[in-house]
Amino acid sequence: MKSRPAVLVLIAAIVTTLVVLDRDVEAPGRGEFGRAEVDAMPVTDPTDVLASTWYCAAGTARAGGAANLTVVIANANETAVDGAVTWFPVGGEPVTTTVELPASGSVSMAATDAVAAEVVSAIVDVRGGAIAVEHVVSGERGASVAPCASDASPTWYFANGTTERDARQVLALFNPFPDDVIVDIAFATEEGRAEPAALQGYPVPAGSTALVNVHDHVRRRAVTSTAVVARAGRLVVDRIQSFDGVLGRRGVSLTLGAPVLSESWSFPEGYWADGLIEEWHVYNPSERDAEVSIEMVPVDGTTVEPIDLTVPARGRVTVAAATAERVPAGIFHSSSVVSLNGVPVVVERLLDARPPSPRRGWSSALGSPLARPAWVLPLGEVSGNTDEWVVVHNPGADAVTVSFTALAGGQVLAVSGLQELEIAPGERLQVRIGNHIERSPLPLLVQATGDVVVERDLYRVNEPGISAVMGIPLAVAEAGP
Repeated sequence: MKSRPAVLVLIAAIVTTLVVLDRDVEAPGRGEFGRAEVDAMPVTDPTDVLASTWYCAAGTARAGGAANLTVVIANANETAVDGAVTWFPVGGEPVTTTVELPASGSVSMAATDAVAAEVVSAIVDVRGGAIAVEHVVSGERGASVAPCASDASPTWYFANGTTERDARQVLALFNPFPDDVIVDIAFATEEGRAEPAALQGYPVPAGSTALVNVHDHVRRRAVTSTAVVARAGRLVVDRIQSFDGVLGRRGVSLTLGAPVLSESWSFPEGYWADGLIEEWHVYNPSERDAEVSIEMVPVDGTTVEPIDLTVPARGRVTVAAATAERVPAGIFHSSSVVSLNGVPVVVERLLDARPPSPRRGWSSALGSPLARPAWVLPLGEVSGNTDEWVVVHNPGADAVTVSFTALAGGQVLAVSGLQELEIAPGERLQVRIGNHIERSPLPLLVQATGDVVVERDLYRVNEPGISAVMGIPLAVAEAGP
């Protein structure tokens, strides 16, 4: 559920319909205000809801901040809407900034324009549905983008992360609600499970963000999978992973956790080569072993034998593409990770680019547990600084056609050369956006005639930076009785 915190009544003048909500009580359902359950990944509310809420945790808000926070709000409707961003600075009072979203357009809002804080999170509340929100953190180690959360949840999971000597891993625990939350945090590493005493019964005060420096509790581990479980209440959890370059890794990676586990995870993009590492990280926090299959579909049409493995209860497994002996170097491919025995897991795909790769950066992001016919990509940029690619995978048994639309601030622009492109069953379409349109900002709407999975990859030019994340599925209004 996505009931809203009491502090947001400040924006009632902007979103007048919200004042009827009791934000302190968990109702059994939200009716026309949105979905009643937690989705497995961020999903827009349907167009017929009264209001949409998104939770963005966390970053800094100061000159020279290590991870300054910006929220990017995309409106996939053909009418303008209004709303507000409420900033939650640690050590200060919430600050609300109004926002006017153009029809079929987007707005970026930097935390530094509203507050000054060492740590800040945000809530985005907008009239109506078909609203998608991402957030960016940027600093001296680079920038990264991830979706904000469309739901708060009592559980959050990450399959990857590292605390090696070149790395800094921080968990941002955002509690936007009027009651304190108590959580237990556990890790699975290459050396076994860890439940640091200091992170059991860990408090996250109401209306605040708590930062957990993972390297203070689990030192010098190549891989850390994480489970954050609330004893009561709900919250939102991000991971910020950065590298100082001493071991060859450079950049920063922002990742929203998975609020629930799933039996399948899809990754439209896949590639490995000299200097570019691709890995799948599979975490099983349950009490039963998970029998899992990694299935790859190369663009060259060859048939690939799946990789079958057992992920032990409360344990994790890493599979490197280079040692899996399935797809050769330099061959693009899609992949999916499927539980064969009904035990759900969480899966991230790692892309680690270092010399001699022409790209630089580190990205580890969750796959998609959903396939849908329409996806929103709020943040986009085609410029001399950024190379943007979009990859669409068709997991179904029938061919689909796909079209790309730019949400150009009041204009709906069909992107030339990207209309009604066919994708055969099980295959993928890879598009370099700069070959078809040059705009910045460039929010995109990707629509297909059947269910697909959409990924957007942003590569910084001449400096470290890779953000390879899934798009945000566009929900549709439910049919009436």
